Amino acid sequence: MKIWALIFSVLLAPAAFAADLFDNAQPRPYKLADPLEPDATLGGYPLWKGEGKWRIFKIERHDSTGGSTSVPIGDLGLFQTEGKKLVSIMVVSGTLSQSNIRWLGEPCKRDNMLYKANIGRSMWEDNCVTINHITNYANNPGGKDAELYALLVNNGVEPPPTVLRVEFTRNGTNGNFYKIQLVVNPEVMGFARETEPNWGRSPWNKIFSYNDPAKKQFIDALSAWALQFARRMDDGLDKKQDAFAVIPSWRTVLDGATKSEITQPAVKLD
Repeated sequence: MKIWALIFSVLLAPAAFAADLFDNAQPRPYKLADPLEPDATLGGYPLWKGEGKWRIFKIERHDSTGGSTSVPIGDLGLFQTEGKKLVSIMVVSGTLSQSNIRWLGEPCKRDNMLYKANIGRSMWEDNCVTINHITNYANNPGGKDAELYALLVNNGVEPPPTVLRVEFTRNGTNGNFYKIQLVVNPEVMGFARETEPNWGRSPWNKIFSYNDPAKKQFIDALSAWALQFARRMDDGLDKKQDAFAVIPSWRTVLDGATKSEITQPAVKLD
């Protein structure tokens, strides 16, 4: 009878996420470059599997500051390489408990980005997606980022100096939020390495890239993909495990398209 009572109590207990990366709001042990399990979750939040080749470089917890109470937040860092190239890095953050905090950061406020859209339900429920270019990437990293940098360099992978960063921010009304930061390497899409360190003078700055047919085509396609992703963030915040099942790799955005060639500007100045 005691055995059956024990089994019955287990069946009635709240469901646990079998491969969750946090146990009672504490990060589980891992080794640098461990593969991510197919059913892994972050505090119950589903993870976008991408091409199924993610490797872990950090699982950390930090607590919010500035409010009357602190909220535990889980951070997950993933990376993917191919040959001697860095394909992408994804950093996922989510609250590990609920509270009465309202998260306000105006993630869609800036106007000089390559793309932005806020499809949130209200001012208290941001669902923002942005795309921006980052120069001097991986310059003087610290913490777990430095460990990843050393791992890449020791394996002959030189991180690109210029990347594109796609950010998704979904703030809830129960003191919860779910954020995804995806860094993509345009070099794996055939673009030349850009070494200009100044953000404003970078060929990926919208002033220049919008006049480059190949870059503009890629930005537009990546923006459409990102908006599709953002529309799944509601389900992600609600911890529906199939939230991102329909989202393909970002590297498929130009599949079936006639790729534009890089051309010189129509007007040249002396």
